[in-house]
Amino acid sequence: MTLVEFTHNASLVPKYEVSVEFYRAVFSVVAALVVPMGLSWHKKPWYAVPFSTAYASFGLLPLPLGERGWLTLGAVVMTSVSAALLCRPWERFSINFERIASFTALNTGKRIALAMLLIAGAVYAYIGAGSTFRRVIELSDSNRIFIVISGCLIAVVGCGNIIAKIVKPLVDEIESNVATGILASEITEFVSSAAHIGWIERVLLFGFLASGKPEAAALVIAAKSFTRSTAISQGGRLVADYYLVGTLASVASALLVSCATRLALGLPPI
Repeated sequence: MTLVEFTHNASLVPKYEVSVEFYRAVFSVVAALVVPMGLSWHKKPWYAVPFSTAYASFGLLPLPLGERGWLTLGAVVMTSVSAALLCRPWERFSINFERIASFTALNTGKRIALAMLLIAGAVYAYIGAGSTFRRVIELSDSNRIFIVISGCLIAVVGCGNIIAKIVKPLVDEIESNVATGILASEITEFVSSAAHIGWIERVLLFGFLASGKPEAAALVIAAKSFTRSTAISQGGRLVADYYLVGTLASVASALLVSCATRLALGLPPI
């Protein structure tokens, strides 16, 4: 049975309702804590703590947990604050005034166009605000959908920092070889783009694996290998090792989280 079939089969809900509520709480807590870590937001606690608080609240408070839900939420907030304190010194909070100034420097025609877009956006928001809000509430009440969303965030964003630490020794060696002229400077671009490609890769892998389509996930790896083959051949064995380790770590993280997500939904892991 695929994830889509299970999600639309309402007759299966009562059988797993208790377990799904428990897994929703677990996944929401994990996502609330690891997503800021994956984005290195604990160096910017004004991002990390509000996100952890908001996401954990969205995941826990709709559940009939009573005081346990509030206690868990408090524990999440304290954990996020503690992680931020351990990551000091923090980056300085700053506002990009140059970007703000670039908007004020627009000519009259562009200002009018921007104003019209804002007015149109406000109209669309006013017309669809009620139904959109109701839809968001419905989604928040769906334990299974929330588990899938949390699992995707954990796999794509939360695991990013772990993967970065795994490949860091290879990245340091590559940068050293580029600095000494052993490797071409173009290899730096290959390495710097890997993180963003990894995000897209894990989104696709998680989606296919959680949906019970591992053969489609294999195509993602094949397509990535084909498009990156030229740069790998130019970089030699060190770059090939970096690519292999990073890809395996990315695939393993997406596989583990997707299996855990399917088990939380009462589905077989693969």
